[in-house]
Amino acid sequence: MVKHTRQSKIESYFYNETKGLEISKITLIETKATYLWALDCYLIETVQGPRFYVFDGDTLPINLYPITKNESLDECYYLHIGLMSELCSKSIANNFILNFLNNYSIFPVIDRRIAEIEKDITLDKNASQLSGLANQIRDCYLNLTDYLMNKVRSNNPSFKNDNFTDNLEEFLKTILPGKQSETRRNTINGIAQKGWKLNSELVHKESVTVFDIMISFNIFQLIVSILCNVIVGNNMPFNKIKCPTCQGEDHDLIKTNNAEYEYVCRNCKTHFDVALEDIIKKI
Repeated sequence: MVKHTRQSKIESYFYNETKGLEISKITLIETKATYLWALDCYLIETVQGPRFYVFDGDTLPINLYPITKNESLDECYYLHIGLMSELCSKSIANNFILNFLNNYSIFPVIDRRIAEIEKDITLDKNASQLSGLANQIRDCYLNLTDYLMNKVRSNNPSFKNDNFTDNLEEFLKTILPGKQSETRRNTINGIAQKGWKLNSELVHKESVTVFDIMISFNIFQLIVSILCNVIVGNNMPFNKIKCPTCQGEDHDLIKTNNAEYEYVCRNCKTHFDVALEDIIKKI
């Protein structure tokens, strides 16, 4: 029944894509599987003579290819994979959440880590490499909660850096206090907790796909962007970052040999750190 339904789908697709041709035979030649997808490869023969390959799978769009002289199934398959990979790459690039941090580097280390992870999300990664990316996203969550707790840890030192959801809730109670902010707190908490849970599952999942990572990464970027908006929108303006030597405001953020980050003044080349509590003005 499944086979019949799948071939009916192929037949319907063929007639929607062609004119003046009549199918004489549909044959499932092979199923090709990779760590990203499984594709059924069909050969369609027509009464009029032209033959076609059709590739169909659960995660990629179906597509039809006229068979040219001496063209093998493998040659057509790799043409299809090339086209689909390009399509997916463009889709990934076009659907990343616009990064609020491009204009407001409130969390400079996380900003840099986000950019690094974004470059690493590619279709050629295997499941083990993608699990590694999930671990990197988890580290970003922990870095984020450490930043947030710098603002409120003195009020409640019992919170630990590896408890993201509780730390975020404590931070939101501080920055968005009162009954009037309850809906905002609950909404942000809901998104963050689901994002944290999803990524935690990917860390331990055996068959992680690039689309799993893309979803988790987008959710994390959304959380960071939301928190940036919360901070900016709640009368918490920023001190300008100044070089301690020359007081210049023109600087770069670079990674050190210890995999940490620091500012480097473009004027006098001084290396220096700035704590989050020094960037955010006291209210």
